[in-house]
Amino acid sequence: MNAPREPVRILIAALGGEGGGVLVDWITRAALDAGLHASRTSIPGVAQRTGATTYYLEAMPAERGDPPPVLGLNAAPGRVDVFIGTELLEAARRAEAGFLTRDRTLALVAHRRAYTVTEKSEGGDGRLDEQRLAEAVRATARQAVIADYDALARQTGAPLNAVMLGALAASGALPIPPDAFRAAIRAGKAAESNLRGFEAGLSGTAPQPAAPEAPPAAPDALGFLPEEARALAAEGGKRLADFQDAALADAYLGTLRRFAAMPGADGPLLASLARHLALRMSAEDVIRVAQLKLRDARRPRLAAESKARPGDIVHVVEFMKPGPAEVLSLLPPALARPALRLCERRGWMGKSVALNVSPTRPIGFLRLRLLAGLRWWRPRTLKHHEEQAWIAEWLGLVERSLALGADVAREVAETARLVKGYAATDARGRANWRRIVAEIVQPALAGELPRDIAADALLQARLAAQKDPEGDSLDRTLAAVAARRGAPPRRLAAE
Repeated sequence: MNAPREPVRILIAALGGEGGGVLVDWITRAALDAGLHASRTSIPGVAQRTGATTYYLEAMPAERGDPPPVLGLNAAPGRVDVFIGTELLEAARRAEAGFLTRDRTLALVAHRRAYTVTEKSEGGDGRLDEQRLAEAVRATARQAVIADYDALARQTGAPLNAVMLGALAASGALPIPPDAFRAAIRAGKAAESNLRGFEAGLSGTAPQPAAPEAPPAAPDALGFLPEEARALAAEGGKRLADFQDAALADAYLGTLRRFAAMPGADGPLLASLARHLALRMSAEDVIRVAQLKLRDARRPRLAAESKARPGDIVHVVEFMKPGPAEVLSLLPPALARPALRLCERRGWMGKSVALNVSPTRPIGFLRLRLLAGLRWWRPRTLKHHEEQAWIAEWLGLVERSLALGADVAREVAETARLVKGYAATDARGRANWRRIVAEIVQPALAGELPRDIAADALLQARLAAQKDPEGDSLDRTLAAVAARRGAPPRRLAAE
């Protein structure tokens, strides 16, 4: 007896708007045109970035005289021949669920990330490790081709799904000639750009993810810093000169020079200071937002995102909703603080003004240009004064903590991770920061908390605050720290 024939089973995971449905349509049409039996289904994902839409397709040769086969409707773990993933995390999720196996699965995965809601809402850097995601795919697949197909799509002005179709055709996993895929593309819309993407994927010229480049050589002016801090300091100086002016960059380097001369200041501490000090000294305000929206570097990205062809006009509308805090923070402190108190009494702090500004039209461009041109005014604003006051307090704590050891001072420096964002996010972060200062840093400086546990207590408290900005995890951590020093934890009022 002849062995039963098996279909080729293909599972596709794509995010919304990436053309996964079009991709599976192309494959199905090409399979039918090539004389195969084919069946496909799809399962929609949950809202936005909480899950991908998955598509499943089975195809097998049609034998003359045989009845049509009964093909499956859903992918089964361990029985997927080809997996196509347009995003790295979604590929790792399918690997974890057992759909990719070492004995049969070819994985074609775009090395790109679309960050999840959880990653974006994390108090610190919540991004998942891309290297680990890629390794999860490689460890579970028979063969894994993980390449920067998205970059190839941008280079050719084609959508990602067309490039992935070309990669599938190049793999030979389906008994379908390339011309059948080309015919399927021509039968649809935007055939010219889709064919460009298909040919690029077919040729196998997708660049692999670039290895991290060695940091540029630091200028002689940074010779006072240890090696691990120089590249960060060089980038920090450039960031601040762009944010404000050379004077602010000089002040930044002067602060690093002062700490580098302190006894006990080691490389990891100075690297941490170089990073967080630059970020806090360039805390974004509405002036910076306007400046960034006018950057020439945005134009190619916006054109790629809108899939514009050469010569197309790309019209951009910026949707902004500034509230009282953002608007009044541009005033001098003597005027801004009374105005903010008035807004609080009237219950206006939660209100905002919806603004639709188009930088691609003369009036919109002029409005943003005038706002970005207020950079000279920034040192006089309430936002600047408040940031400078916080930086001075934070640096003072880092300096005093050096007496307890470089590891403690480094963890005090790392608490700057908690201060970020706008409005309520910023207020929660600062409130949690002040709780950690009051219940760990100050007791450690006063000798009430043993120095041998101070660094670990700071680390655990910071991680708890980053994981749960609302404060429940931090409550438990601070209660445990308080028990070590025999004092009840204090709850500070949120700012």
